[in-house]
Amino acid sequence: MAMLEYFVDLLKISLPVLYLFTIFLYGLAFFLDEQFGIRNRTRFLIATLIVHLIYLLSRTLLTGHPPVTSVFEIMSVVSFTIGVAYLYIEMRSHVKDTGMFILTLAFLFEVVSAAFIKDYVHVNPVLKSSVLGLHVASAMLGYSALAISAVYGGLYLMMYHEIRSSRFGIVYRKLPDLQTLEKLSYVSIVLGFIFLSIVILIGYVWLPKTIDDFRYADPKLIITDIVWAIYFVALLSKRAMRWTGRTVVIASILGFCLTVVSMVIVNVFLPSFHNFK
Repeated sequence: MAMLEYFVDLLKISLPVLYLFTIFLYGLAFFLDEQFGIRNRTRFLIATLIVHLIYLLSRTLLTGHPPVTSVFEIMSVVSFTIGVAYLYIEMRSHVKDTGMFILTLAFLFEVVSAAFIKDYVHVNPVLKSSVLGLHVASAMLGYSALAISAVYGGLYLMMYHEIRSSRFGIVYRKLPDLQTLEKLSYVSIVLGFIFLSIVILIGYVWLPKTIDDFRYADPKLIITDIVWAIYFVALLSKRAMRWTGRTVVIASILGFCLTVVSMVIVNVFLPSFHNFK
Protein backbone atom coordinates (compact mmCIF):
# COMPACT_ATOMS: atom_id res chain seq x y z
CA MET A 1 0.00 0.00 0.00
CA ALA A 2 2.90 2.36 0.74
CA MET A 3 4.25 1.67 -2.74
CA LEU A 4 0.88 2.54 -4.28
CA GLU A 5 0.70 5.74 -2.25
CA TYR A 6 4.16 6.74 -3.50
CA PHE A 7 3.09 5.96 -7.08
CA VAL A 8 -0.07 8.10 -6.75
CA ASP A 9 1.92 11.01 -5.31
CA LEU A 10 4.42 10.74 -8.18
CA LEU A 11 1.61 10.87 -10.76
CA LYS A 12 0.01 13.81 -8.94
CA ILE A 13 3.23 15.81 -9.22
CA SER A 14 3.85 14.75 -12.82
CA LEU A 15 0.44 15.63 -14.27
CA PRO A 16 0.72 19.46 -14.18
CA VAL A 17 4.12 19.16 -15.88
CA LEU A 18 2.68 16.87 -18.57
CA TYR A 19 -0.23 19.24 -19.25
CA LEU A 20 2.12 22.21 -19.38
CA PHE A 21 4.38 20.48 -21.90
CA THR A 22 1.34 19.49 -23.98
CA ILE A 23 0.25 23.15 -24.06
CA PHE A 24 3.83 24.06 -25.03
CA LEU A 25 3.65 21.70 -28.03
CA TYR A 26 0.33 23.17 -29.13
CA GLY A 27 1.84 26.64 -28.69
CA LEU A 28 4.86 25.73 -30.83
CA ALA A 29 2.51 24.65 -33.60
CA PHE A 30 0.23 27.68 -33.23
CA PHE A 31 2.79 30.50 -33.02
CA LEU A 32 5.84 29.10 -34.82
CA ASP A 33 4.54 26.33 -37.11
CA GLU A 34 7.23 24.19 -35.49
CA GLN A 35 7.12 20.69 -37.00
CA PHE A 36 7.97 18.97 -33.72
CA GLY A 37 4.89 20.53 -32.13
CA ILE A 38 2.68 19.84 -35.14
CA ARG A 39 3.67 16.15 -35.27
CA ASN A 40 3.58 15.40 -31.54
CA ARG A 41 0.92 17.62 -29.90
CA THR A 42 -1.97 15.15 -30.22
CA ARG A 43 0.23 12.17 -29.37
CA PHE A 44 1.45 13.84 -26.20
CA LEU A 45 -2.10 14.83 -25.26
CA ILE A 46 -3.18 11.19 -25.55
CA ALA A 47 -0.22 10.10 -23.45
CA THR A 48 -1.02 12.73 -20.81
CA LEU A 49 -4.65 11.63 -20.64
CA ILE A 50 -3.57 7.99 -20.26
CA VAL A 51 -1.32 8.96 -17.34
CA HIS A 52 -4.17 11.00 -15.86
CA LEU A 53 -6.56 8.04 -16.14
CA ILE A 54 -4.01 5.80 -14.43
CA TYR A 55 -3.72 8.41 -11.66
CA LEU A 56 -7.49 8.56 -11.11
CA LEU A 57 -7.82 4.76 -11.10
CA SER A 58 -4.83 4.36 -8.76
CA ARG A 59 -6.22 6.97 -6.39
CA THR A 60 -9.57 5.18 -6.41
CA LEU A 61 -7.81 1.91 -5.56
CA LEU A 62 -5.80 3.59 -2.80
CA THR A 63 -8.72 5.38 -1.11
CA GLY A 64 -11.45 2.83 -1.83
CA HIS A 65 -13.80 5.34 -3.48
CA PRO A 66 -14.09 7.36 -6.70
CA PRO A 67 -12.27 10.75 -6.55
CA VAL A 68 -15.37 12.77 -5.71
CA THR A 69 -15.09 13.39 -1.95
CA SER A 70 -13.70 16.92 -2.14
CA VAL A 71 -13.66 19.86 -4.50
CA PHE A 72 -9.96 19.28 -5.21
CA GLU A 73 -10.52 15.64 -6.18
CA ILE A 74 -13.32 16.75 -8.47
CA MET A 75 -11.05 19.41 -10.00
CA SER A 76 -8.72 16.65 -11.17
CA VAL A 77 -11.67 14.83 -12.72
CA VAL A 78 -12.72 18.08 -14.42
CA SER A 79 -9.19 18.53 -15.78
CA PHE A 80 -9.26 15.01 -17.20
CA THR A 81 -12.72 15.35 -18.73
CA ILE A 82 -11.82 18.67 -20.38
CA GLY A 83 -8.88 16.92 -22.01
CA VAL A 84 -11.01 13.94 -23.09
CA ALA A 85 -13.80 16.14 -24.45
CA TYR A 86 -11.32 18.29 -26.36
CA LEU A 87 -9.54 15.24 -27.80
CA TYR A 88 -12.86 13.86 -29.04
CA ILE A 89 -13.73 17.17 -30.69
CA GLU A 90 -10.25 17.50 -32.21
CA MET A 91 -10.32 14.00 -33.68
CA ARG A 92 -13.83 14.50 -35.02
CA SER A 93 -13.20 17.93 -36.52
CA HIS A 94 -9.46 17.61 -37.34
CA VAL A 95 -9.05 21.17 -36.00
CA LYS A 96 -5.95 21.33 -33.77
CA ASP A 97 -5.05 25.01 -33.55
CA THR A 98 -7.43 25.65 -30.64
CA GLY A 99 -5.82 23.09 -28.32
CA MET A 100 -3.58 25.58 -26.52
CA PHE A 101 -6.61 27.60 -25.39
CA ILE A 102 -8.74 24.65 -24.26
CA LEU A 103 -6.01 22.68 -22.52
CA THR A 104 -4.96 25.69 -20.47
CA LEU A 105 -8.22 25.16 -18.56
CA ALA A 106 -7.27 21.53 -17.87
CA PHE A 107 -3.81 22.59 -16.72
CA LEU A 108 -5.15 25.21 -14.29
CA PHE A 109 -7.64 22.78 -12.74
CA GLU A 110 -4.94 20.13 -12.31
CA VAL A 111 -2.46 22.57 -10.74
CA VAL A 112 -4.98 23.62 -8.09
CA SER A 113 -5.99 20.00 -7.48
CA ALA A 114 -2.39 18.81 -7.09
CA ALA A 115 -1.60 21.65 -4.71
CA PHE A 116 -4.50 21.13 -2.30
CA ILE A 117 -5.83 17.58 -2.68
CA LYS A 118 -5.89 15.46 0.49
CA ASP A 119 -6.58 11.86 1.40
CA TYR A 120 -9.84 11.03 3.18
CA VAL A 121 -9.94 7.84 5.23
CA HIS A 122 -13.51 7.97 6.53
CA VAL A 123 -16.11 8.60 3.85
CA ASN A 124 -19.83 8.09 3.42
CA PRO A 125 -20.41 4.55 2.06
CA VAL A 126 -22.42 5.98 -0.85
CA LEU A 127 -19.19 7.51 -2.17
CA LYS A 128 -17.84 4.02 -2.84
CA SER A 129 -20.55 3.27 -5.40
CA SER A 130 -19.50 2.80 -9.03
CA VAL A 131 -22.87 4.23 -10.08
CA LEU A 132 -22.03 7.44 -8.25
CA GLY A 133 -18.71 7.44 -10.09
CA LEU A 134 -20.59 7.25 -13.40
CA HIS A 135 -22.96 9.99 -12.21
CA VAL A 136 -20.11 12.34 -11.30
CA ALA A 137 -18.02 11.47 -14.39
CA SER A 138 -21.00 12.23 -16.64
CA ALA A 139 -21.53 15.55 -14.86
CA MET A 140 -17.87 16.48 -15.25
CA LEU A 141 -17.87 15.53 -18.95
CA GLY A 142 -21.06 17.50 -19.48
CA TYR A 143 -19.88 20.68 -17.80
CA SER A 144 -16.42 20.33 -19.38
CA ALA A 145 -17.99 20.17 -22.83
CA LEU A 146 -20.07 23.26 -22.05
CA ALA A 147 -16.90 25.04 -20.87
CA ILE A 148 -15.19 24.11 -24.14
CA SER A 149 -18.21 25.43 -26.03
CA ALA A 150 -17.85 28.75 -24.23
CA VAL A 151 -14.12 28.90 -25.09
CA TYR A 152 -14.89 28.25 -28.74
CA GLY A 153 -17.51 30.99 -28.49
CA GLY A 154 -14.88 33.37 -27.13
CA LEU A 155 -12.50 32.46 -29.96
CA TYR A 156 -15.34 33.07 -32.44
CA LEU A 157 -15.91 36.56 -31.05
CA MET A 158 -12.15 37.20 -31.10
CA MET A 159 -11.99 36.21 -34.78
CA TYR A 160 -15.12 38.23 -35.54
CA HIS A 161 -13.54 41.30 -33.94
CA GLU A 162 -10.32 40.77 -35.96
CA ILE A 163 -12.28 40.68 -39.19
CA ARG A 164 -14.41 43.70 -38.32
CA SER A 165 -11.28 45.64 -37.38
CA SER A 166 -9.41 44.52 -40.53
CA ARG A 167 -6.54 43.32 -38.32
CA PHE A 168 -5.49 40.09 -39.98
CA GLY A 169 -2.84 38.98 -37.50
CA ILE A 170 -1.94 35.58 -36.09
CA VAL A 171 -5.43 35.05 -34.66
CA TYR A 172 -6.92 35.43 -38.15
CA ARG A 173 -4.22 33.31 -39.79
CA LYS A 174 -4.13 30.44 -37.31
CA LEU A 175 -7.64 30.05 -35.91
CA PRO A 176 -10.30 28.22 -37.92
CA ASP A 177 -12.83 30.32 -39.84
CA LEU A 178 -15.98 31.64 -38.17
CA GLN A 179 -18.17 28.85 -39.53
CA THR A 180 -15.83 26.17 -38.13
CA LEU A 181 -15.62 27.83 -34.72
CA GLU A 182 -19.41 28.06 -34.61
CA LYS A 183 -19.65 24.37 -35.51
CA LEU A 184 -17.15 23.41 -32.81
CA SER A 185 -19.10 25.40 -30.23
CA TYR A 186 -22.31 23.69 -31.32
CA VAL A 187 -20.79 20.18 -31.22
CA SER A 188 -19.54 20.90 -27.69
CA ILE A 189 -23.02 21.99 -26.62
CA VAL A 190 -24.52 18.78 -28.02
CA LEU A 191 -21.88 16.69 -26.22
CA GLY A 192 -22.49 18.53 -22.95
CA PHE A 193 -26.26 18.17 -23.32
CA ILE A 194 -25.99 14.40 -23.81
CA PHE A 195 -23.89 13.92 -20.69
CA LEU A 196 -26.13 16.17 -18.59
CA SER A 197 -29.08 14.05 -19.72
CA ILE A 198 -27.26 10.97 -18.37
CA VAL A 199 -26.60 12.82 -15.10
CA ILE A 200 -30.27 13.70 -14.68
CA LEU A 201 -31.41 10.16 -15.53
CA ILE A 202 -29.09 8.60 -12.95
CA GLY A 203 -30.00 11.28 -10.42
CA TYR A 204 -33.72 10.65 -10.61
CA VAL A 205 -33.57 6.86 -10.90
CA TRP A 206 -30.68 5.85 -8.62
CA LEU A 207 -30.27 8.58 -5.99
CA PRO A 208 -33.76 8.20 -4.41
CA LYS A 209 -32.99 4.52 -3.72
CA THR A 210 -29.60 5.27 -2.18
CA ILE A 211 -29.87 8.50 -0.17
CA ASP A 212 -32.19 8.67 2.82
CA ASP A 213 -32.70 12.44 2.74
CA PHE A 214 -33.14 12.65 -1.05
CA ARG A 215 -35.28 15.64 -2.08
CA TYR A 216 -36.53 16.50 -5.55
CA ALA A 217 -36.37 20.14 -4.46
CA ASP A 218 -32.63 19.88 -3.81
CA PRO A 219 -30.87 23.04 -5.10
CA LYS A 220 -28.29 21.10 -7.14
CA LEU A 221 -30.97 19.04 -8.83
CA ILE A 222 -32.96 22.15 -9.65
CA ILE A 223 -29.92 23.98 -11.05
CA THR A 224 -28.94 20.96 -13.16
CA ASP A 225 -32.48 20.80 -14.52
CA ILE A 226 -32.41 24.52 -15.33
CA VAL A 227 -29.03 24.26 -17.08
CA TRP A 228 -30.30 21.26 -19.07
CA ALA A 229 -33.44 23.21 -20.03
CA ILE A 230 -31.42 26.28 -21.11
CA TYR A 231 -29.28 24.27 -23.49
CA PHE A 232 -32.28 22.27 -24.69
CA VAL A 233 -33.96 25.53 -25.67
CA ALA A 234 -30.76 26.73 -27.33
CA LEU A 235 -30.42 23.53 -29.38
CA LEU A 236 -34.11 23.61 -30.28
CA SER A 237 -33.91 27.27 -31.26
CA LYS A 238 -30.95 26.64 -33.53
CA ARG A 239 -33.02 24.07 -35.39
CA ALA A 240 -36.39 25.81 -35.33
CA MET A 241 -35.30 29.46 -35.56
CA ARG A 242 -32.14 28.85 -37.61
CA TRP A 243 -29.83 30.50 -35.09
CA THR A 244 -26.37 31.01 -36.59
CA GLY A 245 -23.10 32.79 -35.95
CA ARG A 246 -22.87 35.21 -33.06
CA THR A 247 -26.27 34.26 -31.65
CA VAL A 248 -25.18 30.67 -31.08
CA VAL A 249 -21.81 31.47 -29.52
CA ILE A 250 -23.17 34.28 -27.35
CA ALA A 251 -25.86 31.90 -26.10
CA SER A 252 -23.18 29.30 -25.27
CA ILE A 253 -21.07 31.87 -23.37
CA LEU A 254 -24.02 33.32 -21.45
CA GLY A 255 -25.35 29.83 -20.71
CA PHE A 256 -22.04 28.70 -19.27
CA CYS A 257 -21.59 31.90 -17.23
CA LEU A 258 -25.07 31.40 -15.77
CA THR A 259 -24.16 27.79 -15.01
CA VAL A 260 -20.98 28.77 -13.15
CA VAL A 261 -22.68 31.53 -11.13
CA SER A 262 -25.59 29.24 -10.23
CA MET A 263 -23.31 26.40 -9.16
CA VAL A 264 -21.18 28.71 -7.00
CA ILE A 265 -24.27 30.07 -5.26
CA VAL A 266 -25.65 26.57 -4.67
CA ASN A 267 -22.37 25.10 -3.39
CA VAL A 268 -21.50 28.02 -1.11
CA PHE A 269 -24.82 29.25 0.23
CA LEU A 270 -27.49 26.55 -0.10
CA PRO A 271 -27.79 23.18 1.70
CA SER A 272 -27.88 20.00 -0.37
CA PHE A 273 -27.97 16.26 0.20
CA HIS A 274 -25.08 16.15 -2.31
CA ASN A 275 -22.75 17.25 0.49
CA PHE A 276 -21.77 13.73 1.57
CA LYS A 277 -20.13 13.79 4.99
